Amino acid sequence: MATNYKVLDGTDLLLSVGGKALGYSTSCKISTSTETGERITKEAATARWKEAYVKSFSETITADGLVLTNSDAEKPTYKELKALQLAGEPVIAAYYQRSSDGSSIGYSGNFIITKLDIDGTAGEDAKYSIELQNSGAIVAGQPSQTLSE
Repeated sequence: MATNYKVLDGTDLLLSVGGKALGYSTSCKISTSTETGERITKEAATARWKEAYVKSFSETITADGLVLTNSDAEKPTYKELKALQLAGEPVIAAYYQRSSDGSSIGYSGNFIITKLDIDGTAGEDAKYSIELQNSGAIVAGQPSQTLSE
C-alpha cells in the first residue's frame, strides 16, 4: 500500500515576535524541554525501579535572518528587535507552519529575548541571530491568548 506522506518544507515554519513576522528569516528552531524528577517509593524500591514525573516544561526559540534597515508594519527591523530586548519585558512570540489551504498549526506564548546578535561581513548581507526563552505557558492557537492572561 503506497502512502503519500507530506514533509514540512523549512520555509513554511514561520516565527513572529511582538506581533510581526520576522522578515527575510533564514532559519528557525524550536526546542521544547521537559524537566523530570525521580520518585523512589518503598514499593518501587523493592524492584529497584525509579518512577519519573514531569516537573516543568521550557521552550527556547532560535532564529537567524537578514538585517532589515527599513521595514513596514509587518516586519521588525533589527532596531525594533533590540528595543524589545532592552525593554526587559516579555513579548508575544508565535510560530506556525504555513499551508497552501490557509490553515495553520501554531503555538504562542510570552517570551523574553535572551540573546540578539548581529554579524556584518564585508561584501555580504548583514545577519542577525535571536534567541527567546518562554516566560509562562505555551498554548496552541493565536497570539492574542497570551500576555493578557
